[in-house]
Amino acid sequence: MLQTTSLELFRDLGDPDVRRIASLCTERRYPAGATIFSEGDPGDAMFIVVGGLVKLVSASNKGAETILHLLKPNQIFGELLFSEERRAFDAVASTDVVVSVIPRRNLEQIFASFPVVARNFIRLLSGRLTRVEQGLAGFGHTLSYERLGKALLDLGREHGVKTPKGTLIPLRLTHDDLAKLIGTTRETVTTQINRFRRLRLVRREGRHFVVDTDLLTRFLDLGDDPVSPGRESILVKPLERTGIRAIPGP
Repeated sequence: MLQTTSLELFRDLGDPDVRRIASLCTERRYPAGATIFSEGDPGDAMFIVVGGLVKLVSASNKGAETILHLLKPNQIFGELLFSEERRAFDAVASTDVVVSVIPRRNLEQIFASFPVVARNFIRLLSGRLTRVEQGLAGFGHTLSYERLGKALLDLGREHGVKTPKGTLIPLRLTHDDLAKLIGTTRETVTTQINRFRRLRLVRREGRHFVVDTDLLTRFLDLGDDPVSPGRESILVKPLERTGIRAIPGP
């Protein structure tokens, strides 16, 4: 069931208003791997993740996929229904998913009846646009290891759980998933993850990544390229001064 009180979109609403909004939503369930909507589908509703994980995916003309975002419960998607007649990307259930669906007409009714929701909606859109613009600005000026490190830090902030060993990212992310998140190849991600592991920045706990976010942040702040031949040995000493000690490679 939709918990509207925990949503930024419905902040500052009283219980009667929450119940009225909930009555305008319908619930749908999707198994892992199912398509919630596809590129080119009509943009006729907004969705709220109630349970599970949803990924937004864009495919190039050659079929290469990019993961635009991973959405957890209480996050919205399909929110551009007022500016796009057709969906610009796919929404796929990354796990078994429950979503709440608000048709366009009902959303317009909510905005008209509750101006605070319209203001919250604008603030959410503005925040998401800012993050997209910041990501695009840095994309062409960063190396793959920087994008991977930033992606792991972002995933840790968005989904992570603090543990004594570091920040556990409770998502079953493959190297291919990470490659699609940062616009590179699976092989490149594997190379960088192995280097991160040797520098004790990242480790695996079963199918999940555990990230030392403090050390990874310091590592990225060094601004060196550990991928270039011979650079890793040069990088170890400055890293050790910040508390990072490399472990031998395989």
